[in-house]
Amino acid sequence: MRICSFFSSATELLYAIGCGRSVVGRSERCDYPDGALSKPIVVRSRIPSERLSSKGIDEAVQELRRKGEHHYRIDLPLLKRLQPDLVVTQELCNVCAASHPEVVEAIRQLPRRPKAVSICARRFEELFDSIETLGAATGREKGASVLVGRLRKELEEIRRRVERVRHRPRVWCAEWLDPLLAAGHWIPEMVSMAGGEDPFGRVGEDSGRIDWQEVRRVDPEVILVMPCSFTMGRTRKEIHLLSRLPGWERLSAVKAKRVYAVETSLFHRPGPRLVKGLRLMASLFQPDLFPVPPASQARPLL
Repeated sequence: MRICSFFSSATELLYAIGCGRSVVGRSERCDYPDGALSKPIVVRSRIPSERLSSKGIDEAVQELRRKGEHHYRIDLPLLKRLQPDLVVTQELCNVCAASHPEVVEAIRQLPRRPKAVSICARRFEELFDSIETLGAATGREKGASVLVGRLRKELEEIRRRVERVRHRPRVWCAEWLDPLLAAGHWIPEMVSMAGGEDPFGRVGEDSGRIDWQEVRRVDPEVILVMPCSFTMGRTRKEIHLLSRLPGWERLSAVKAKRVYAVETSLFHRPGPRLVKGLRLMASLFQPDLFPVPPASQARPLL
């Protein structure tokens, strides 16, 4: 089977269930595991994120939405040459990856139409549904079952430890810095499972804008700075977008030096590494129960 994966989470899941050799094409954001990097890029973003500020990226996204235009370009000639039997896409976010409608539109132009499978996890539990869907679509049901079993076992171990916590810190997962966003989808659930409380979270819904005065009123005790798709290096360079806000220095998280840049791919991709992200959260919320996370996953910003 020849597979093109246009969604970073799907690529990780395909490799995790044993389909890595079958992947023949990817999106530019499919950068994990390392084996995926050798695959040709079929999908690229139309937004030059590397050259834009956080505000500039948001404005570019909104402008494409106003025009009703796609956020990604699909290399149709390359897609034709690759001749995939299966194309994996998503219906969750047209900013993070090519959306299902634009993939279907491209597939209709191929001389031999591949099967299209869309995965869409909005809640943490739906991660396991995605794994099983891909297992069924690729004939890797056994690999999918093994992966689900392993992840559930790791998840249960974290839950057992967290049951003992006496204090759950108030947490703000800063998903964007200009404008300010709070996390949605599965991330508020992860905060709860990891021993924290997210007063801003929107479980199962898109991330949403929040007012700075609301942040000050809630006064988070821990802040995870996780602009979607940013590296920790870029996050550190943009911390001034928060630190210049009035009253920043009076927040409990700032005074306690519990503001962290985190590896965003452990949280924004509903793939097998979500459990690793959950363990990372637990180590930052409940340091007496979990070991200090490696610097490659989280670094203090103060």
